[in-house]
Amino acid sequence: MLSSDIVHSSPTPQVILRFESTPSGETFLARRFVTYPFFLTAPFRLDRTPAGMLTTILQSVSGGVYEREQLALSLTVGRNAQAHCTTQSATVVHSMAPEGTASQLVTIHAASGSFVEYLPDPLILFPDASLRTALHVEVEDDTTVIFSDGFLSHDPDARGRHFRSLFSETLVQHADGRRLCADRFTIRGDDWRFALSAKPQSYSACGTVWIITSQSHDELRAVLRNRLGSFPGLYAGVSSLPYSAGVWCRLLAIDAAVLNRGLFAAWSAARVVLTREEPQSRRKAAWV
Repeated sequence: MLSSDIVHSSPTPQVILRFESTPSGETFLARRFVTYPFFLTAPFRLDRTPAGMLTTILQSVSGGVYEREQLALSLTVGRNAQAHCTTQSATVVHSMAPEGTASQLVTIHAASGSFVEYLPDPLILFPDASLRTALHVEVEDDTTVIFSDGFLSHDPDARGRHFRSLFSETLVQHADGRRLCADRFTIRGDDWRFALSAKPQSYSACGTVWIITSQSHDELRAVLRNRLGSFPGLYAGVSSLPYSAGVWCRLLAIDAAVLNRGLFAAWSAARVVLTREEPQSRRKAAWV
């Protein structure tokens, strides 16, 4: 499954979390290993549905991603467990030397009957930042996994500079070895600036939401299109994934605020379809 060169060069994960379910249906952290540059807040339960879901919020204690860092996170969600993992706020990817880069690998294993959400806030790519990211998801039968990613280009000096490059790889695979879907792209900052310039609006932020499930594909597509189609400043597309793996949507936004509203709308819509209830806000300084 883990075919990317990011995997082969990655160190031992700085975050290892394993969620398990009690006989009564409540999820708990069976393993928790977190080291620099991450910190994990105390887990808590908030949602009425799924009632046993445990929420964890990752924080950065270093102030972002720096040149030569190799970050790795591993999330395992056991049979019938329900886990929500997010970040405290957007992550800054700092400027780097001409040949410098950084990488981040996230692996998720979702066991049978589990309900998993991995919803980090978008990356903020500073001028000359270069990042390679990979998100690898392994699912068993009868699982639901909702996950997202997003990024925007930002020049704190307002001189019109852009990030150097971003490589992104997303793989979803069944535990029996079948590849369900994959998405890869590489983009340079200059290409991003010109390719996404459109009249009458210029898009500066991008995000993707994946809903891996065997349930309600037609309803998911219809509800997502209805919700995302009403946002000014947002351009969104919704489609089915191969092999009936689920539904995904990609969003282009004029700024970070619009992107955050679009990501929340997509997540909320998926929750309503799959659980028949709106999700509860985590009350943090971000979109979730």
